[in-house]
Amino acid sequence: MEAPFLVRGDPLPEVSPLETSGYQPSRGLFWGLNLTQCRTRKQARAEWHDAIEKTKAELDAHPAVRRLCIGCSRPRQFRQNALVRVPDGLALRLHNDLERDRGRYVCVTVLDITGCDDPALLQVRLREALAQPVMWSDLTIAWSSIADTSLAEAWAGNTL
Repeated sequence: MEAPFLVRGDPLPEVSPLETSGYQPSRGLFWGLNLTQCRTRKQARAEWHDAIEKTKAELDAHPAVRRLCIGCSRPRQFRQNALVRVPDGLALRLHNDLERDRGRYVCVTVLDITGCDDPALLQVRLREALAQPVMWSDLTIAWSSIADTSLAEAWAGNTL
């Protein structure tokens, strides 16, 4: 399947392989972040920060990118009672960092794809985030919130 956006970062089992040739310069970037094998919060945090730095470098290399989606699979090796989730507001913080440090307006979506069991639907959501007109501001959201609704509808529900 061809994607009208760049695909970088870790390969994620929930995201079927995307062919990205022929779309240069792209206005969207998908960054995969697989934290499933992290054994500690410290390790997961270090991998997250490393991915953000690499993402920023990729954005520097592709100045036409105006939309960023980070797809993250959370750690599965933590103790049962150590619930780990993607922090709310992460997309807004990253957007603000990019605007402040790089002078670039980039619409950011952070998508926790842990538990995604429908790769075809995930492809639809990635296209919503990266290849269709944006109808939301920066958004941090879990897969369970968009499995039955579009990103725009989920964002509207969060803002009411």
